Amino acid sequence: MTMRVLKAGLLQTSFASYLPAMEPINLFPFTDLPVELAFMIFEYAARPTFDQADLYDARSPYSSALALCRVSKIVRRVVLPELLHTILLRDIRHAEKFVHVLRMQKAYRKNGNDLHFECASRVHKMWIVSHGGNPTPAHLPYTPRAYALKPFESPLDISLLAPILLAAPSLALSWTSLDLLVECLEHAWKSRAAAHVNNKHSPPPWNTQTLMLSCTPTSGPRWERLTDTPQGSAFLSSISHLSTPYVCDNGSYTTDLCRDYRLPLWMEITPWASFKNLQTVFLPYPRIKPSVDQSALTFTGIDSYVELLTLSASLLRGQYDCIPKEIKAFAEIDPGKECIRSDGIRLKVSESRICWYTRDGWEKVWACML
Repeated sequence: MTMRVLKAGLLQTSFASYLPAMEPINLFPFTDLPVELAFMIFEYAARPTFDQADLYDARSPYSSALALCRVSKIVRRVVLPELLHTILLRDIRHAEKFVHVLRMQKAYRKNGNDLHFECASRVHKMWIVSHGGNPTPAHLPYTPRAYALKPFESPLDISLLAPILLAAPSLALSWTSLDLLVECLEHAWKSRAAAHVNNKHSPPPWNTQTLMLSCTPTSGPRWERLTDTPQGSAFLSSISHLSTPYVCDNGSYTTDLCRDYRLPLWMEITPWASFKNLQTVFLPYPRIKPSVDQSALTFTGIDSYVELLTLSASLLRGQYDCIPKEIKAFAEIDPGKECIRSDGIRLKVSESRICWYTRDGWEKVWACML
């Protein structure tokens, strides 16, 4: 019997069917397992399948966890940490559903309901972005026309979302979602001042250390939305790792093996002096040749290794006005290997492939690797 079989069968009531056909055995009910072992199996079965070959739109990576949450209150409490570890909100539908869950949790806490669960402390990674479009002044970013854009119903929504979003050590946003971050920071900053916790020696009201900004900015990054406020400046100063996927001028994500690595244009106008504690900049590139069939990238996916280019912050701070436009190619590096240059540049290739789709390739890279 393997854990993988268990996950596929979602916890059958008997293990007999998974054992080798050697000699007759008695049935062993799942309920006879020690509680600790049963909980371990539930946790494993609940882990989201971010590395799945299917599109996330076709099959939710959270499907097993959500099904297990309906088994019982005890199983739900065991499973929720796995479900909340990495929160992937890919469009406004998912964001609205998540905020609805937070409203329910607030009501549970107020009423003393045992369904209440403290979510913020369980969040480690959060992705809340939109797919393309123009920035909007609403609380939530642009969403494709197939879904009507509905702003949050009241300012209370930001008070619910901000503690969750800012609790994540790793946060991913689109450039068009920057206003959402600004509002959450403003709320957290005001709440901190209202609690009379505003001296310079107290920790900031966020845990974010790694910031990933996805999608290509259509009118240039609006860094001033952060740099012109005390909370925004403090937030940028606390970031230790910055990341963004590379997108070619033609909108594709492909890169040839052993070619030079072009750097994103936003790096030339980034206020690097504001990132006082920045250590590294991560730039992921899928190892996909430009000649690949684009329809396969859209409909069936392409198994691809991912190359992670890492730049030292000292390299960038020393070149404020002359950020390099490209990094010279490395010699061919095998999967799972890393090459380090003396000038603060390194390249690592993922040990395994991911099924890359144009529509959710970067979400997979972020969830599985970054």
